[in-house]
Amino acid sequence: MSVDIHQSNLDDLFSDLNHPNPNIQRKAFVSMRKEWPKESIERLINNLDSSNIHLRRISVKAIAFHGVEIIYKIVELYFSSANITLKISCLKILVILASNYNLDDFQDDIDSVTLDALQDDSTEIILTAISLLRQLGTISVPQLKKLCRDENVLKAKAAITALIEISEPSLQLFLVELSKDLTIDLIIRNNAIEALNY
Repeated sequence: MSVDIHQSNLDDLFSDLNHPNPNIQRKAFVSMRKEWPKESIERLINNLDSSNIHLRRISVKAIAFHGVEIIYKIVELYFSSANITLKISCLKILVILASNYNLDDFQDDIDSVTLDALQDDSTEIILTAISLLRQLGTISVPQLKKLCRDENVLKAKAAITALIEISEPSLQLFLVELSKDLTIDLIIRNNAIEALNY
């Protein structure tokens, strides 16, 4: 019986993903992207809703390592499923990509994902979407400001936290105004005050 060397090598790379040494994991990422991008992505995507947290996390990192060319596939995957775990994994991939690349060319697709995620009932999906907005930086400031006045206190607090991590001149005045706005929840106003002292 002949041995499929191609498949065997890919199997070895997937084994390396479980290695405790992050350098070996990174080498596996590089080889997957360079030599077997299509095959590796197909297998990695199957892990995005796994109950194995380590397998899921390492698969998120490995997919994100493929760079911006993976964005359209991840956006499509996000909208193709109602599985919360899968959606969160897709969002986390986008968060990693946003922290490493300029995603301006994909803004429409990213906007469609974040708008959908922010309407979800899942707290983790909402918080991950806000993390994505934070990583996108100043382009997300208007949306984050709007979220700061949301009736959902958790969403508003997360948006305030995201804003103070973005360097933007208008934010100081905005937080002052927010802290004095009697139409919003006291918890949110107090959070704005805390943010001003950050």
